[in-house]
Amino acid sequence: MIDIEKAKKEFINHVNKIEIDNPRVQTKIDHTFRVAENCKKIAINLELTEEEIKLAELIGLLHDIGRFEQYKIYDKNTNSIILDNNIKFNHGEAGVGVLKKDNYIRNYIDDNKYDEIIFTAVYEHNRYEISKDLTKQEELFCKIIKDADKLDIIYETIYIYWQEEERIKQVEFGKLSPQMLEDFYAKKLANNKNRVSETDQILRFSSFIYDINFKYSFEILKESNNMSKMIDRFDYKVLETKQEMMKIKEIVNQYIEEKIK
Repeated sequence: MIDIEKAKKEFINHVNKIEIDNPRVQTKIDHTFRVAENCKKIAINLELTEEEIKLAELIGLLHDIGRFEQYKIYDKNTNSIILDNNIKFNHGEAGVGVLKKDNYIRNYIDDNKYDEIIFTAVYEHNRYEISKDLTKQEELFCKIIKDADKLDIIYETIYIYWQEEERIKQVEFGKLSPQMLEDFYAKKLANNKNRVSETDQILRFSSFIYDINFKYSFEILKESNNMSKMIDRFDYKVLETKQEMMKIKEIVNQYIEEKIK
């Protein structure tokens, strides 16, 4: 059996031992526990077994463990890489590295029968697309963590991030990337590599609906109304941007309605 409470204690111990001087650490810990809870709820709704529900929650707990390695090399104020500006850091890949090093995964789960599912889900959770060669079980848990993670990122966009006046202005006075808009209107997850402004982040998170997998996840979005809250929290100063964001909000909510029918 998976001991979730033991795993949670180990996770906190792991983070505390790193001793990172970065304000993002507590925010990421809070995010981790909310995502783990989202995974649990989705797994319950899917009527998975008790063991599978705990496995989903454990994956939620471990999905961002690589972020804390990232914070070691990022400046806490600018979020830029200290060591080398050419470094591309993939926190999903780094998380797998943390769990495999010295067989550290055994601190979270005694049995190794779920290792490949856990490693795969952690590795895949932040990829633009899930790999095509996964087993059905691997694919299931990858979809659960991707939904759970996106639901909380949308939550954070409303309540956690863009609290500073300067960053709010960057969103409100920004323009939208034509390439990301093209993705959105094609009903695709907007590719972050095409982001040119802070406003594009709101567009990108709006496009998350095209990468949501389960009806229950759409029901959570409808009940919370978080998509509308996210878009409406900003007073867009560029008329074209404002018009696009209002159109996007309408499309997003219509899409959610369609998915919960």
